[in-house]
Amino acid sequence: MKVALCFDSLLSRDDSTFLLEMALNLFPNAEIYTIAHKQGGILGPIETRPIVSSFLSHKAKKTDVLKKNFWILPSAVKGMPFHKSIEKVIVFSRGYIHGLNFPAHIQSYLYIIDWNLIDQGHLGWQKVFAPYVNEWREKALTRYKKVAVSSEVLKSELHLPNAEVIHPTFRTEEYPFVKDEDHNFLFEHHLIYSHDLTPQDFRSLVRVLISKGEMVRVMGPDSHLQEVRKEFPQIDFAGDHCEATSAMYSHQAKAVWNFSNSFFPSKAFGGLCTGRPVVVSDNKINREYLTQGTHFLRSFSENDIINLHTEIEGSYLSHDRRALRRLGLKWNERLFKSRMVKFLDKNE
Repeated sequence: MKVALCFDSLLSRDDSTFLLEMALNLFPNAEIYTIAHKQGGILGPIETRPIVSSFLSHKAKKTDVLKKNFWILPSAVKGMPFHKSIEKVIVFSRGYIHGLNFPAHIQSYLYIIDWNLIDQGHLGWQKVFAPYVNEWREKALTRYKKVAVSSEVLKSELHLPNAEVIHPTFRTEEYPFVKDEDHNFLFEHHLIYSHDLTPQDFRSLVRVLISKGEMVRVMGPDSHLQEVRKEFPQIDFAGDHCEATSAMYSHQAKAVWNFSNSFFPSKAFGGLCTGRPVVVSDNKINREYLTQGTHFLRSFSENDIINLHTEIEGSYLSHDRRALRRLGLKWNERLFKSRMVKFLDKNE
C-alpha cells in the first residue's frame, strides 16, 4: 500500500521531528509531504525519503518563512501535488498541513501534535487574514477517518470529544542513568534551558539564583541573551547541544529549569530521567504530564522565584532518583509506537 506521511515543515529539528521519524520506521517506503523543506536541514532518515513540498520551499531558510507567508498558507497547502498512487495518508499536523487536498476514497488518519506552530499573537499585518486561515484549518478537521491528539488539553481546546489521546515521546535512550553507587554525586549547579526564555525573564531568574550563591549553567540558544551574559559573566553558557550532552549536565544539577513553549515537556522529562527535579511554567500542558519531582513557577516575579528556590533547597537532596527516572520514562518510544500501530490500523 502506497503511504503518504504529511508534516508541516522540515526546516529544522524539534521535538515533533522525532515523531515523524518513528512513523517512518512503521512505513519505511512512505513519501513525505510538507509545506516547506530546506534541503539538508533535517539530518537522518527523513532526508532519504522522497519529499514533496509546496511553492514556499524556494523561500525556506528557517521557520519564520511560515509566519511571513501566513496569509497564503491555505493556497500553499491545497496546491501541493498529491500522487495518484497514494492509498493511505497519515498527517502529523501542527496546525496547517492537515488542510491538504486528497481524494475522498483514500484512507486518512490525522494526529494533531500541536495547533500553534505559528504564534498568531505575534503576527504583523498578516493578522488580517487570521479569520480566513483559521476557518480553513478548522473545517479541514472534518475530512479524516480517524483523529488523535497529543494531549487532553488539545482535545478540549479543539472541541474534539471523539479524538483519541496519544501522548508523544522523546529520545529516552539519550538520557542514561548513572547509579548512585557508581558516582559520588555533588549537586552543584542549576541547569537552565534557554529555549523560549525572554532576556527579561532570564535576567529575573539568574539574578535571584546568583544572589543566593548558586552556580548557574545554561544550555540552548543564547544569541538573544548576550546583554545578560555581559551582566553576569559567572554564568556558564554551554551552547545548544543534543540530548546526550544535556544529560551530562543534568545528572549533577540541583534542579533542571525548562520553560519551553512546547506541546510536550521533553526537556523536563529528560531531567527526570537523570533523576533530578525539574522546574516548569505553571500551565495546563505541564500539569497534565508532570507530577512528582516537579516545581511549577507561576511567574517570573522576584517573590515567586525566591519561594521556589527555597522549595528546591529543602528537597533536592531527598528525591528518590530512581522514582524520578521512572516518571521520566513513562511516555517512552515503545508505548508511543504500539499506540500508533493500533491507531493507524497498521496490522490490517
